Order: sequence, then C-alpha cells, then structure tokens
Amino acid sequence: MSRFYSYINSAEKIIKSYDGNAPLVLHLKTFFSAHKQMGGRDRKMISKICYYYYRCIFLFNYLPLRDSLVNAFYLCEQAPNLLLENLSPELNKTVTLSLAEKLDILKTNAGNIFPFSALLSHEIDAELFSTSMLTQPDLYLRLRPGKEEIVVDKLNKAGIDFFRDGNCLSLPNSTKVNEIIQINKEAVVQDYSSQKVLDYLDEFSSSDTRVQVWDCCAASGGKSILLADKIKTKFHLFVSDIRPSIIANLQKRLKEAAVAVFTQFTTDLTKQTSSENIYDIVIADVPCTGSGTWSRTPEQMAYFKNDNAQQYATKQLKIATNAYSAVKPGGLFFYITCSVFKIENEDVIDSLAKQFSFEILQMKYLNGYNKKADSLFVAVLKKRL
Repeated sequence: MSRFYSYINSAEKIIKSYDGNAPLVLHLKTFFSAHKQMGGRDRKMISKICYYYYRCIFLFNYLPLRDSLVNAFYLCEQAPNLLLENLSPELNKTVTLSLAEKLDILKTNAGNIFPFSALLSHEIDAELFSTSMLTQPDLYLRLRPGKEEIVVDKLNKAGIDFFRDGNCLSLPNSTKVNEIIQINKEAVVQDYSSQKVLDYLDEFSSSDTRVQVWDCCAASGGKSILLADKIKTKFHLFVSDIRPSIIANLQKRLKEAAVAVFTQFTTDLTKQTSSENIYDIVIADVPCTGSGTWSRTPEQMAYFKNDNAQQYATKQLKIATNAYSAVKPGGLFFYITCSVFKIENEDVIDSLAKQFSFEILQMKYLNGYNKKADSLFVAVLKKRL
C-alpha cells in the first residue's frame, strides 16, 4: 500500500508547487529530474494522477487535495486498478460504471466539469465538450503526399496500432512515432481538426500565375506544410511571427519538410501593418485561449479567468484587421483559432465585417470533442473586388 500513498504524496507536492506559468509537462520534468530514484512506471503513474486532477479540478475543489486526487482518478479511469483498490476499495468496485453513474456516486454532475459554458459558441455541444475534458485526445499524424504507404508499412512492422482515415492516422497518445518514421518529411504530427482548416483550398482552382501566400502567425509551421501539400497551383510562401526564435525553429522544420520559403520576417501584427493588397491568400492562425485544446492541457483550464477571453479577442481583432488589409481584392483570408469561445470567433468576424467588405465562403467549428481530438474554428473570407 505504501507505494500508492507515495504516488499520491508526490502528486500533492507537484500540484502545490505548480503555478500554471509553464506547461505542466515541463513542471513534471523538473520534478522528476530532482527525484531520479523514481522509475518509469512511477513517473507515468504520478503524471497520470496530476493530469486527472486538473481534468476534474472544478468538480472537487471543495475537498482536501488528497480526496480530490482519488476522486479524479476514479472518474477518469474505466477499469479496476491497484491504486483505487488500495486507496478506495469501494470506488474501485464501481469504476466500470458510466460517467453519469459515477458522478452520481460522487454527488456531483457534468455541468461542474467545465464552468465556462456561458462563453461557448452556440455551435458547441456544451455537455459533450465538458465531458471530453476527462479524456486525453489521441495522437494524430497526417501522411504526406507520396509517403503514405511508407509510413503505414513502418508502423505495421513496428507493431503500432493505429486507425486510418484517408491520410489521417490516429494512434495512442504515448506512441513514440519519432523513433519509427521521419517526422515532417514522411508525416506531420498534426491534430485531426488542424488537418482540415485549409480544406477550402481543395476548391481553389489552379492558375498559371504564381500566387502569393502569407502565413502571418506561422508559429511552428504546421499550416505552411499543410498548405504546400494541398494547394494545386504554384505559390510563393511568406512566413512571419513575432519573435526571431520562432522564425528560426520554423525554418528548421520547413527545411525538414522540404517546403520552400520565399521570404520570412518578424512582425507584430497588433500594430499597423504597412503591407496592403499584396497577397492572394493570407492565413491567420491567431493567438487564442486554446480552449479547444484543453483536453490535452487541462492545467490551462484550471488557471483560466473569464476576462482572458476578452483580452485575446481584442488582440485577435487587431491582428485580423492588419492581416486582412494585406489581402488582394478577390483574395482569400483564413481566420483560425483553437478556441471554442464565441467572443474569439464569430464576434471577431462580425467586428471585421463592420470595417471591410467581404464574402464569407466558409465559417464553421471543427469539433473534435467526439473524436478524441481538438476543436477549432475556421472562417474563410473573400475580399470583394
């Protein structure tokens, strides 16, 4: 029994020393580096306890921390296990019940999992989204053109279980795919919903004229690689972000993916841009609360405040306004977030419509909460001539 109490004690220490200023995974790494006597099995179990706690933090925040940890473990597990058998045998007997039944046993309800439902878009199923917070999403790969069967063959030979949907593979989240395939060259680690944000380009007609494309919040370059694999016409790719370090990492990744960059530069798009009417396509995957990805990083939900959404929305509108100004008449503007909050999505598009004349070609949520994936928002706007 002492081993399981030790796991709980370690989880308590980690949680009490965590302030939310860095990803939980980095905080765990620091803790384990200072406790090298812990083996791989110990680290895996302690990490699981911590993540379960943050998934359920609003359900049991009135309880002592130790009780919260045990209850969260019970809710997030589906099979009897030794930790519950040793720490709460009665809960272990009912761990296979439905979520609704388990919530009833714990005298709480699903509405308490996610206390920010008032911010959700009406397009989001609040109950399904809330309960998805209890489950770790899958790892997704996007197979690159010409490399599809190479990747599938390598995974099969390695004995890796996966589900294939076209060029999208879903795998257990802990799969070490970088030890099996050439990441970026053969396949890109990219969430299911992220793989679909540029689907409108499937309808983008090829042209003899080379188009100018600006990925203006390029970050790690996932959208740029996706663009290169989808677009049917020749293009010049311009990439930018706010910090030189981001651009340096981006260049490395795009080189691995063999995606040519015409120009890269740093810019702060919360300030006025000097570029106007020069790009055929602008992709703005703007900074956001990340609420559509909190099932991957539940600690972010724990430290979120309602006014954070408004702060992001203000920044998003500035970025979108300045980036949209660079679209040529007749060109396309992709506005993308990984948020499910209306204020960051539909409301920003409404505010843009008060400043500019455009046709909304597509505006939708890519709901991943029923697929063990992230949920994203994408709007495709065509600037009027």
